Amino acid sequence: MGDQYTLCYRLGTKTTMKIESPYSSFRKYAARAKRNIKGLIIPKIRGVKACDVRLLETQTIFPEEIFKLPERLDIFGQSHFHFSGYSRAIHKFCVSSLKNGKCIMGREEIFTGNDEVIVEYSAQKRNPWVGGDKRKLNKPYIIAGRVANLALNSLENNYFHWMTECLGRYYLLEQSKFRADFYILNNNLSFQKQYIEFLGIDERKIIKLDPGTTIQADEIIAPTLINNYDIIEFRGNKCHQKQWLPSWIGNIYLEKIAQLKLKKAPREKIYISREFAGYRKVKNEGELVNLIKNKGFGVYHLENMTLKEQAELFSNASVILGVHGAGFSNIYFCPKDAIVLECFPEYYHDPSYRILAHALGLRYNFMIGKIDSHEDIHPQRENVCIDLYRLEMALNTVDSLIKHCSN
Repeated sequence: MGDQYTLCYRLGTKTTMKIESPYSSFRKYAARAKRNIKGLIIPKIRGVKACDVRLLETQTIFPEEIFKLPERLDIFGQSHFHFSGYSRAIHKFCVSSLKNGKCIMGREEIFTGNDEVIVEYSAQKRNPWVGGDKRKLNKPYIIAGRVANLALNSLENNYFHWMTECLGRYYLLEQSKFRADFYILNNNLSFQKQYIEFLGIDERKIIKLDPGTTIQADEIIAPTLINNYDIIEFRGNKCHQKQWLPSWIGNIYLEKIAQLKLKKAPREKIYISREFAGYRKVKNEGELVNLIKNKGFGVYHLENMTLKEQAELFSNASVILGVHGAGFSNIYFCPKDAIVLECFPEYYHDPSYRILAHALGLRYNFMIGKIDSHEDIHPQRENVCIDLYRLEMALNTVDSLIKHCSN
């Protein structure tokens, strides 16, 4: 019967009950003791605040500020829950240099020479390395010199995160007194290579080691992260939603844009097509294209265009129309009087480009379409149907705004 005992009661009935034997009790005690000993033996990573790190030198680049996003009605003057106004406090932006510091290829966190993680340097609300296993910090690859860590744990492979959060940190670095000998910066994708050339970063200075490799350098240079988010639900699905952008974000490309020598052309209404995207397509795009061409729009597939071609296109744009997607990141290059009309699926209303347009001082509008079916997929990936009658009304409103601005 193993660890079971048979008990006999006075009435003569015999009942079998599961009662821990001394051996079973010993096994549980031994397992508990083993876990406790393991916790004592495995060294844990301690989190420290930047202000408590003696070898960290920090330069403030931009002070704290308040970000105020006003409520936005749709192009028809209707209010929507996800487009209400709010205010957020934004921390100051700094660049820090940590002597004898460590970091991990592909990740944004930085560590002291004693393997303590500086809690502020994380794209998460809580630094995931606090309390982690020190053994995951493998034997460091030693680099003589100053290394600027601009990695964002692969977020920079998205065009918007690359342009805003990754290269925003590079801009902070350029404004500081610190100069890097080497960079941890992803340059695997075509648009990344083009921007690296555009910004004048020597590709020979970009460290090429396997992701996850621990690096230790004379100095690790780390600008403050721009990443921020809150959790919101769209039709029961949790999503990360950006909350703010700093007022200086529009300066990232201002000084460099002249180097592209963009051609001036007549102002153009442009439509960003997602025909070749993997999701969030316009199901009735054929009919939509016929309508907007009659309204004077050009149709563009940005994935087939170079950085210079995209910058040139947006720098001459009067109206930017499209379904929510990374192509809207190019509004960095738009003139101040450009009008943005962003179309959303029925249940997914990410505010990234509304926030960016506000920070850039552009005129932002939106409209919400319908999904073509109620499939069991994330709202972020649902295709959208655009009501052509309502779109035509929206474009008439846009034409009125253009005329009003020109008068």
